[in-house]
Amino acid sequence: MDNIIKAITSAVAGNRLENPAVANAYSKLKSLLRQKYGSDSDLVDAVERLEKKPDSPGRRAFLEEEFAANQVNLDPDIRKAAQKLLDALFPKPAAQKSTTQSPLQRPARPEHFTGRNAELEQLAEIVQPGHIVNLCGPAGVGKSALAAELVWKMTVRNQPPEMFPDGVVYHSFYTQPRTDIAVEEIARIFHEEPIPSPYEALNRALSNRRVLLVLDGAELADDLPGILAACNECGVLVTSRTCVDSITDQFPVGPLPAEAASQMFKAWAGWQTDDVTARIAGLLGGLPLAIRLAGQFVSAQKINAADYLAWLETTPLPQMSTEERPQNVLPLVLDYSLGQVSETARQALAVAGLLTLAPFDPEAVYKTLAIQPGHGLVSAIRGLFQQKQPRQVPQVRLALRELSKYGLLWWFGERFEISHPFIYTYAKQNLTPPPKAIRRLATYFMALAWEHGAAGPKGDSVLEADRVHFMHVMKECVEWTEWEAAHGLAAATEDYLDRQGYLADRITANEIGLIASWQLGRPSEGAWLGNLGDTYRTMGHAKWAIEHFEKALATARASGDRRSEGNSLGNLGLAYRDLGQIEQAKTYLKQAHSIFEDIRSPSAGLVHDWLMELEEMEDE
Repeated sequence: MDNIIKAITSAVAGNRLENPAVANAYSKLKSLLRQKYGSDSDLVDAVERLEKKPDSPGRRAFLEEEFAANQVNLDPDIRKAAQKLLDALFPKPAAQKSTTQSPLQRPARPEHFTGRNAELEQLAEIVQPGHIVNLCGPAGVGKSALAAELVWKMTVRNQPPEMFPDGVVYHSFYTQPRTDIAVEEIARIFHEEPIPSPYEALNRALSNRRVLLVLDGAELADDLPGILAACNECGVLVTSRTCVDSITDQFPVGPLPAEAASQMFKAWAGWQTDDVTARIAGLLGGLPLAIRLAGQFVSAQKINAADYLAWLETTPLPQMSTEERPQNVLPLVLDYSLGQVSETARQALAVAGLLTLAPFDPEAVYKTLAIQPGHGLVSAIRGLFQQKQPRQVPQVRLALRELSKYGLLWWFGERFEISHPFIYTYAKQNLTPPPKAIRRLATYFMALAWEHGAAGPKGDSVLEADRVHFMHVMKECVEWTEWEAAHGLAAATEDYLDRQGYLADRITANEIGLIASWQLGRPSEGAWLGNLGDTYRTMGHAKWAIEHFEKALATARASGDRRSEGNSLGNLGLAYRDLGQIEQAKTYLKQAHSIFEDIRSPSAGLVHDWLMELEEMEDE
C-alpha cells in the first residue's frame, strides 16, 4: 500500500484524529494537498468524502484512483508530510532498530585479478571504522581493481562487512565529479531528502552509522574535503591518481611484479611462450591496463604474441627506464589498438566519449551516427522514432562489438561502457566526433524524455538509467555552444527531475536552460527563473527563492504576460510565508488573486485558500 494512502486512511479511521499530534500532522498533509491540487479538485474531494465515511470501500477506491491519476506519490513534499503523519500514528519505541536492509553497492569485480594478495591483506588491516585510506598511483595501475577486490572479499555471502554493518556505498567521480550531487545520492540511499542542503542531509544519513564508503577517481572531485568531513565513524577508501594531502593513511599502488604481469597477459591473450610474455610485460611497465589491452589485442587479431612484441620493440619503450614506462605506455598502446579498428568504430568511441563514464544504451550511439542533419530539432526528434533503421546501423552495432573485442568497451547485457577512465579521457581528447554529434545526442535524449515522461513511475524508471548521461550531454551542449539543443534538453527533462526530487540536477538543468534562453533571445526566461526559485524554496532557501521570483516577476511584467505575473506573485507570497513575514506574503498573494480573477484562472481559488490560511495563522 502507498504510504500516503496508508497515512490518510489510518488517520480518518476510528478516533485517531482526537490525538493532537495526529490531528496536527493530518491537517498539514491535507493543507499541502489543497495547495498543490486545489481545494475544489477531485483529489481533495476524494479525501473529504473518505473523512465522512472511512469504512466505505467505494470511497477508498475513489481516493486511490485520484492519487494514482495525479501521481501524488512522486511529490517529495507530500511524501514527507505523509511520513510525519505515519510517525504520529505509529510512533516507534526509542530503542527500536530500523529493519531497513543495509546497502551493498559493490563495483564490478575485476577479471583476471592477480599479483595483489599482499596489498589486499595490508589494505584489509587499515580499512577500519573512522579511518580514511587513499589508494594512489598512476592511471591504469589497478587502484580501482584493488579497491573492488577488497570490497568483494569483505562482503562474503552478500552481507555487509562485520566492521561496517550499515553497508557499503560506492561512488565514481569519473561518472559524476560534482561532489554536491554525489553527496545528495549517498544521502538518498539512507532515505534522507537533500534539504536544506545535500551536505546536511549527508550528516544526518551517516550520523551513528558505520558504512564503508568507496570513492573512486577522487582527483576529479570538486570538493572532496566536504564529503570526508561528514564520514565520522565510517570507513572511507579513496582512489586517486595523486596523493590527497589531507588524508593521513596513504597507500601507494605500484606496477605488478614481473611474474604476475606475465600471468595477466597470458590470461587475456591465451597461451603464449613465457619468454615472449615476460618481455612484453616488462616493456609495458607492469601496468595492468596496458597489459590487458595488449592481451586483448593479441586475442582479437588472433596473432602470436611475438608479433606484438616486434611492434613494441619499434616504439620508444625499450629506451625508457623501468620507472618511465608506466607513465608513457598507455597512449602508445591505445594508438596501436585504435589503428586496427574501423573508422565507424572510432566514430562510435568518439560519440561514447560525449556521454559520461557509465553504461549506455547503444541506441544513443546508433541514432547519433545514423541520423542525417535535418532542418531543426523537431524534425530530428520525429525522425528518431519514425524513420526506418538506416543501413549503417548494423555497421555501428558491429563497431561497438569490435571495440569490445579490443577491450576498449565493456559489453554486458544490453549496454556498453568505456572500459577505463583513461580510455574515456583519451577518446575525448584525441577522437573527433562527427559534426553535430552532441546536438544529435541531445535530440535523442529529448525524444526519450518526451516519450517516457508522461508514463508516470514506469517511464521515470526508464529515464533513471540515462539520467547521468542526459545531464552530462546537457553540459556538453553548453561547451559546444549548441544553445538550441541545451534549451530543448533542459525543458524536456525538467519535469522528471522535479518529480523525482533531484534538486542539484534540477538546479543545473534550469541554470543551463536560463543561459541558453539568454543566448536564444530570452524565450521562457521567466519560466526558468521561476523553476529555480521553486527549487530553492523546496530546499528551504526562501531568500534565494525570492531573488529568482522577483526576477521572474520583472520578466513577466516586461513582456505583458499576466498569467506568469500572477504565478510569480503567488510564489513570492509563499516564499515570504515560509520566512514568517505574513503581511508581506498577504500583499503578494492578494495581487496574484486579483490577476487570476481578471484572467479567470482556476488558480484564483487556490490563492484564496492560501490567504484564508494566513488569516487563520494570524488569528492563532
